[in-house]
Parts: sequence; C-alpha cells; structure tokens
Amino acid sequence: MRPRFLFLNWAIVLFIGLSLSSESRAQSSIVALEGRIIDLIEDHSDSLVRVSAARELAEEGQPARVIIGTGFFVSGKGHVLTNASTVAVQERIWIEHRGVEYAATLIGFDRATNLAVLLADTLPPEFGFLHLSDATEMPKMGQMLIRMSMPMRLGPTPRLTMVGGFESAVGNQLFPCNYIRVTHAAGPGEGGAAYLDLTGRLVGIQVGTLKEIDSSYVLPARAAMRVRDDLFSTGAVEFGWMGFEVRNVSSIMLGQHLALSKVEPDTPAMEAGLMADDILMKIGDYSVSSIDELRNAMFYTRVGHFVDVEVLRDNELVSLSVKLAKRPSDEPLQVLRPISVSTSASPRREEIVADERSPLLPKESLLPAEEIRDDVSLEAIN
Repeated sequence: MRPRFLFLNWAIVLFIGLSLSSESRAQSSIVALEGRIIDLIEDHSDSLVRVSAARELAEEGQPARVIIGTGFFVSGKGHVLTNASTVAVQERIWIEHRGVEYAATLIGFDRATNLAVLLADTLPPEFGFLHLSDATEMPKMGQMLIRMSMPMRLGPTPRLTMVGGFESAVGNQLFPCNYIRVTHAAGPGEGGAAYLDLTGRLVGIQVGTLKEIDSSYVLPARAAMRVRDDLFSTGAVEFGWMGFEVRNVSSIMLGQHLALSKVEPDTPAMEAGLMADDILMKIGDYSVSSIDELRNAMFYTRVGHFVDVEVLRDNELVSLSVKLAKRPSDEPLQVLRPISVSTSASPRREEIVADERSPLLPKESLLPAEEIRDDVSLEAIN
C-alpha cells in the first residue's frame, strides 16, 4: 500500500506543479502582450491628429459649424489621411497635433471610400507617420487590432478590437472593394482612426460604423493607398474598365463562377482577345467567382495600366493582358456625383458639432452632397 500511496502523492505534486507552470506561462504571455500593446501605442500615437473643418452657416450671427474627426500622418511631408465626410465641402480645415493647431489644405477626397487627403501647411517640429502598404494580405478572422483615434476633444486613445468579418456590401449599399469589419462601433470624432495589427503594421482606416451590431468598417490600407495615389496624381479617383458584361454560371467542377455574356466592340476587353463565354478566373492579384469579387478586383486596377486576366476557355486556362480604360460615366458601377469644394487656411475654433449622420456611400437615388441623410444605417463617424 505504501508504494501506491507515494505514487499518488507524487502524482498530485506533479499535477499541481504543471498547473502552476501553465498558469505562470499564461500570465507571462498576457504580460508580454500587454507590453507589446503599450509599445505600439507609444510608438505610433505621435502619428495621430485631430481634424477639424468649419463651414459658415447661412444665418447671420450664427457661429461656424465645426465637424471633428481623426486623421494620421502618412508621409514626412505632412500628408494626412482622414474621412471625406469630415472635410468635404468645408471652408476651413485644420489639424491639431500635441495640442497645437496647424492649417491644412485639402488635396482631394473620394466619396465612395469616404477617404480624403490633407496637407499640413506648416509641419509640426516632430511627428511620426504610418506607412501605407501595397500588400494584398488581409488580416485573419479573429485577429486582434488596435484602433488609434482622437475621439471628441480627447487625446490619442487606443481600443483593442477584433476582426469580425469581410464584406463588400451591407444591406443595399455596395462597397467599392472588400472592407474589414471589426467588432466595436466607433464614436463621435473617431472617423478616420488608424487600425494597427500587433506587429505595428497599418491595416486600414475607419470609414463607417454599424451601431446595430456594435461594429465598424475599415478600408484596407492597400485600398487607401490606391485612392491616395489617384488623388495625388489627378485630384480624383479613376476606376479601370474593360468593356464586358457577365452572367452567373455554375457547374459541379467549378461551382459558382462568372462567364462573359458580352464583350463590347472597340473596348480594352476585345482588343486583348477576351471572348463571350470565357469564364473569369482571376484579375490581377485576385481570384474572381462572383460579382462582389469582380468589383473588388476591378477596384485595384489602374487606368492606363495593364492587368493580367486569366479565363477558362474550352476547358483550358488562357492568360491575357488588358490595358485598362477609364470607366464610362454611364457604367452601372459609376454612381458618384461630383462635389465642389472650397478651402481656406485660416483656422479658428467655433462651436463644435460631432455629426454622426453623414452617409458612407450614396444610394442609387442620390441627394445633393450638402444634405444630411437620416435613412442610412451605415454611418460615417465624425
């Protein structure tokens, strides 16, 4: 009996030791994660700015209406990314960095992605900036991200969140590309917040929120880079076009795919050799098997550039190179209307209004850009 008793005692001791060791390792991992988050916040908080934009009200004697949001530097020259809903059609724009205000000029904005680019008229003495990447890799479902924002009149504020999904539409609103959905809604002043992964890589920018399910939508960094480049070069975003129509097809071997139902004459598609009944397989870096995937792939194409297109024709893969043209104004995906903007570099702070009602994307029946839409559940937060 004694050997068995001793064995039982040793088993209990070993179990307790292993349990304590596991608990110790878990605590060490938590402390290491906490330390990493603290380091990231310290490293990147200096990239954030508060964005303010003012517009004089029509009523005489009324203070200017000021909308506030978040932005962040993306270059050492003072370029700032923020939301178009914060700065579009405003008369004066300025940024605040470390409590000091600097006048800013609007370089351009895009309503479809709710993205705008500013340039600080005077650079802060010291500031950091986040790097945009052309990498195609998206974060994983369940991956932790850090939202860095300047809510209301507060300083740089971090929020730990998680990737909850990827969507190209919500309700009847189509996104221009695939968006990242995170599991926390944004509040007033957080439009334009930066999202970082735990390596410090910029994942994307806050462009809208869905309060009903406590979620936010993030424009991927690659998409933001694509919009920024167009705004730099032409002041507006130009989308690529090939000139074909598609239909849904399905088979046991391929599942659901898209086939070309029509190739328009005298278009890039026809000149490159695309033919009716070709089954789309890939455009550029992206596989294509649905309308949503086609819209996402086309978003990353550039007018005047060549893109590789892979199709299945008579059970054989065919690769073609297509030179993109500018999307015609009457093409179904082109639903934006131009907005006139005037800016002035004379910042002064008046009444602060944090407007949460500006729509992220226009619907088919568009109202003038200056009007506020109350019937859009997906909101751009300012």
